[in-house]
Amino acid sequence: MCEPCRTNWRWAERSVYDPPVRITRCPRCLAEDITADAHPSRRLVDGMPATFFVCRECFRPAELEFQISCESSNLPYARLPIRESLRLLRGFYKDRERESPDDARLIAALQEVERRLLIGPVERASRLDA
Repeated sequence: MCEPCRTNWRWAERSVYDPPVRITRCPRCLAEDITADAHPSRRLVDGMPATFFVCRECFRPAELEFQISCESSNLPYARLPIRESLRLLRGFYKDRERESPDDARLIAALQEVERRLLIGPVERASRLDA
């Protein structure tokens, strides 16, 4: 191992990565860590929608790709409901929490999702109430 590599490795041992935490990369761009900032999207796998998680930058393009693939496969496209997205995120974050129970970013993200799930759906107001 060359000297710069050994130096960087020693620095990484003493850096903020102690204790070691798992980094989950966005499967679309492979650039962003989505451990505590994931967005559920979908893609067609053998003609069936499958959920996967992407980074903030890849969310809209991934949903557009899913919409285009649905249209080209003559499948109806429907947006993923917010509450379903939150439930998927809760499962994603709980899986990561089991692996890294001390990761503060992950705990904060999970608490935010839980808080949003506790909020009930907003009822439509009648025009007389306005």
